[in-house]
Amino acid sequence: MPSKDIALKDIFEEVPHRLSKILSPAPIKELLPTSLPSTELRVDFLARLEDESILHMEFQSFNDTNMPWRMLRYYTAIVEKYKTHNIKQLVVYVGNEKLRMKSSLKIKNLVFKYEILDIRQIDCKVLLESPDPMDRLLACLCKVEDEVYLIEKLIKTMEGMNEEERKDYLLKALTLTELRPNLRIRLTEEVKPMPIVVRPEDIKLSKKKLRKDVLYRLGLEEGKQIGLEEGKQIGFQEGEVIGIEKGRKEGEVIGIEKGLLKSAQDMVIAVVEAKLGYVPKGLEERVKDVKDRDFLHALIKKLISSEKVLEVLKEELNI
Repeated sequence: MPSKDIALKDIFEEVPHRLSKILSPAPIKELLPTSLPSTELRVDFLARLEDESILHMEFQSFNDTNMPWRMLRYYTAIVEKYKTHNIKQLVVYVGNEKLRMKSSLKIKNLVFKYEILDIRQIDCKVLLESPDPMDRLLACLCKVEDEVYLIEKLIKTMEGMNEEERKDYLLKALTLTELRPNLRIRLTEEVKPMPIVVRPEDIKLSKKKLRKDVLYRLGLEEGKQIGLEEGKQIGFQEGEVIGIEKGRKEGEVIGIEKGLLKSAQDMVIAVVEAKLGYVPKGLEERVKDVKDRDFLHALIKKLISSEKVLEVLKEELNI
């Protein structure tokens, strides 16, 4: 199961106060088991409302052409278990692409309907003003016009937490914002000064996806720079006592410099791809021609902070 789906289910197990009011037609009376024993089906969210109806929600991060059939299977399984037709079904779309899924199924002798809501129809400020930390987390996926304000609210929320709570909250935010790459990059930059250690294994991505993940690569690049600086100091001190063969030392330095240059070049590509969703034609070749690592690091910072990535590329690289 994708990590963002797990994060969403974890959050809704705590029933976000304000968002649940927006999504539910009546107050929630009790949460129901999400597994349906007579089948192998498991729903994302199931609750009994105070008017005795049942609310079923699915959180969808991509456009699934089979969604109507899935919702029909869920419906019949819920009816079979709870012996009621008083069921509201809602698909909450949290993806980054435009919503293109259908909300009905029409075939001979059957018309089946449910509701779909693109979470970006909800203004994030509505959830950011909620006292519930889970509401504020989900604001990351809503309509965001002021990323700075949103991040300030998230950081303020974490200030009252202990170390483990902060780490868990930040990991959920980073996981959810896999769906909002621009926000994810900016959030990472803002939380760097916080005393939270997030290791690669904490970010629940496959090794293949982790290597491509822009945050992992940002951290890898920074780690290489720190390691190089520390290595220089240690090598210098040990060299005074032991002595280091000149040729070997020069070879290691050249190798390190080449590795750092390639890492910086790759980082430019990764940031652009994360911000735009694609790599512009000719960018990779142009970046490989740049041999000035300081220039590349400055370009990375500029790309991260800018909303006009193509203009930055045109100005700095003539792309």
